Amino acid sequence: MSAARRLAALLAPLCLVAALPASASTFAQVTKTCPIGGEKFEFAEQMSATSWGQLPDGMRLGTGPNPGLLPQCPKNGLVMYRDFDAATVKRLQPLVADDEYQALRQSETPHYLAWWLASRLGDEDAPWQLLAATWEAKNADPTSAQARRYAETFVAQVRAMPVANSVDSVSLRARAANALREIGDFAGAEALRAAIIIAPDMGGSDQDAIDNRKGLTDFLTRLAGPIGRSDASRAPIDMMGNHAAAERCLEPGIKREADDPPAAPLTAFEVDYCARPAMIDEIKQFNDGFDDRMSS
Repeated sequence: MSAARRLAALLAPLCLVAALPASASTFAQVTKTCPIGGEKFEFAEQMSATSWGQLPDGMRLGTGPNPGLLPQCPKNGLVMYRDFDAATVKRLQPLVADDEYQALRQSETPHYLAWWLASRLGDEDAPWQLLAATWEAKNADPTSAQARRYAETFVAQVRAMPVANSVDSVSLRARAANALREIGDFAGAEALRAAIIIAPDMGGSDQDAIDNRKGLTDFLTRLAGPIGRSDASRAPIDMMGNHAAAERCLEPGIKREADDPPAAPLTAFEVDYCARPAMIDEIKQFNDGFDDRMSS
C-alpha cells in the first residue's frame, strides 16, 4: 500500500473534527505618553498569551498578535519599542523628525521602524527588531517584495556582525540561514548553516546554557532537511514540534468555517512524513486530546 493510501486509511476516522479552540489572550487598555512632545494616547497592552511553539523563523505560535504590537505615537510616529531615558530622547528627536523616518512611516511595519531607530541608537537588539519585522511582512503577504527585502536586509545585517561564541550570535546566524532558505537561496542557506559552530562552552555551564546549546544544535541539524530538498515553505513539517506536525497532518481534513481559506493539500513529503509510525501515534494522541477538550 502506498504512503498516501496508508495515511488516508489511518486518518479517515481522525479528520472529522472542528478547528481547535484557542485560549484567549488578555489585554488592558492603558494610556501612553509619547516621550517626544508629551502626546497621550490609548494602547491595548497584551497582559497574557498562550504559546505552543515557534516557527523556524523564530515567530511564536500562540494566541494574540505575533509579533507583539508596539505603541506608536500618533502624531510623530515614534515607535516605543522600549523605555527611553532623557538622554536617549534627545538623540531620538532628530531621528524621528528626519524626512526619511517620516517617509518610512507610510510603507514600513512598526518593527521595521523600531529597527531603523534601534540601529541608529546602537541598540544591541536592533537585529531582533528587524527579524520581528520579517514576521510582520510575511504575516501580511509572504510572497511580497517587502517580505523578501526585509529578509535580505536581515541576512545582510547578520553577515556584517562579528562572529561571537554567544547564544545571540549563533541564534541570529541560524535565523539568517533559515531566512536564506525561505527566499530560495538554498546554497547560501547551507553554506551559512554549515559554518555555524556551537562551542562546548557557549553561554556558560548552567542549565540554561546547556539547554540553549542543545536546542540550537537540534535546530541546525533539522534545518539541513528542508534546505536539502529545496523546501522554501515557512513551516516545513519536519521543523515543527510533534504536536504542530500532527495538526498539519490533519489540517486538510479539518472542518472549517465557510469564510476560512481552504488548507493547502499535503505535499508528497508531508504525506510520507505523516505516515511514519511515530507520527500516526502522535496524530491519534492529538485527536484523543481534542475529543477530551471538546467533551470537558
